[in-house]
Amino acid sequence: NGALATVSVSDTISAPWSWEFTSGENPVYPNVTTSCYKIGGTHGALSVPDMTLWRHEGVRSWWEPIGSETIGFETADPLMRQLEDFVGVIRDGATPLVSGREGLESLRVVEAIKTAAATGETVALGAAHG
Repeated sequence: NGALATVSVSDTISAPWSWEFTSGENPVYPNVTTSCYKIGGTHGALSVPDMTLWRHEGVRSWWEPIGSETIGFETADPLMRQLEDFVGVIRDGATPLVSGREGLESLRVVEAIKTAAATGETVALGAAHG
């Protein structure tokens, strides 16, 4: 399909590029004013969590200026939001943001990663049963 990706992930380096440092959502971590995720495509790029969108207004070209804009967003304490969602599900019967099935699928992926790391073999995830 022509997709090209470069992914570099580490949770053990000394660097300011972690969600905890850059998002400012948890006061336990010192805030750093930089982005930890940079996502690019043929029509533009987005840096997160500062939500800066980069794109060409006209012709997409290396030789044309590229502009940026910041996409507005509302900040909130994510742990409080999770708790509010949970309370809404229990008290009011609200639909959870993440279903039990989705949670189970996430757990299956984590278990497959652990198995692959322990055995050095590829672990295929088939369709979930049940």
